[in-house]
Amino acid sequence: MKKRFYHNGQYICDYESTGDEMKDIAIVNQIAMERGLDHRPVTTVEAMFQQANSFAATGAALFEKLNARPPDQMAIAPFVVNTAFSLELYMKVLALQHGKKLHGHELSTLFRKLPGAAKQEIERQLAALRETSRWSAGIKTFSDLANVAASLNTAFVDWRYSYEQPSRPLRIDFQPTIFLGEVLHASVGAGFEATTASFKSATP
Repeated sequence: MKKRFYHNGQYICDYESTGDEMKDIAIVNQIAMERGLDHRPVTTVEAMFQQANSFAATGAALFEKLNARPPDQMAIAPFVVNTAFSLELYMKVLALQHGKKLHGHELSTLFRKLPGAAKQEIERQLAALRETSRWSAGIKTFSDLANVAASLNTAFVDWRYSYEQPSRPLRIDFQPTIFLGEVLHASVGAGFEATTASFKSATP
């Protein structure tokens, strides 16, 4: 499986993932060293953020297919799965930045269990982005974002295995979903900016 390697928010190259997180970190470190990008080993948190960006970027590319005329309906499930997984990883990274490790795929649960300092950072980023983002969709408060996470709670599993229950109705609201990703990405990026460099948004 191919993954994208980002350095300081900039796309560098694709690499072949082993499926093992620690081995992938070693691969990324080797690429960075060979290209003279960074002699400091990539931390697990940084590698997770890079992976979240990769899934978000894939979701963004699929969203363009959905926006095409005519829209590519085959892109809906992959868009949801990639985007939902990026949201999961952003939350897990944000939690780690504030000293807590989260587990699981349920987005509402992850959002609720974020440390208080992480929630404060989300509120700071929300205050800025709700006025400037074209994806804000009327979302104004932390509670609004929590509702978006709740609506996507099991989206990663539901859409990945939608063929098991073909009669089950599935729904996705694109703008709130993208906006949640935008806010989470900015919140995680703010933590890295404090110690390294800013990261470019991977949302559409």
